[in-house]
Amino acid sequence: MDSRKTDVALFLLRAVVGVVFFAHGAQKALGWFGGYGLPATVDAMGKSGFSPVIAYLVSFGELAAGLGLIVGLLTRIAAAGMFVEMLGAVLIVHAKNGFFAEKHGFEFPLTLCIASLAILIQGPGAYSFDAVFRRESRAPVVKRA
Repeated sequence: MDSRKTDVALFLLRAVVGVVFFAHGAQKALGWFGGYGLPATVDAMGKSGFSPVIAYLVSFGELAAGLGLIVGLLTRIAAAGMFVEMLGAVLIVHAKNGFFAEKHGFEFPLTLCIASLAILIQGPGAYSFDAVFRRESRAPVVKRA
């Protein structure tokens, strides 16, 4: 297997999934990209039975995890968080609506869930800050006499 191709594929997957999570988090937390912002997100999720704590975790989690995935920093932590969040979205919010996204089904959240799981399993790849820091932390230790 060509590791360079794998690293490019991981970078592309991380970057696109990261942009999606960042954009959705920015809508929820900051009101960017046509979003309503944090107060409206907390209110809407509260009307659906979620506590404000969940609304804050979802909003800022997507924002932070999106950035982490884009640059490949704390990648597995970001991917794990988004896997759990999207699994919850599939099972709790969207499953009752069927498969297709046009009917608010679980098609899109499932795709993000499994993409996050793939990143969690495989890791960030070579084109990431995690790889840079990992290389530095594995530098040989020189013992002084």
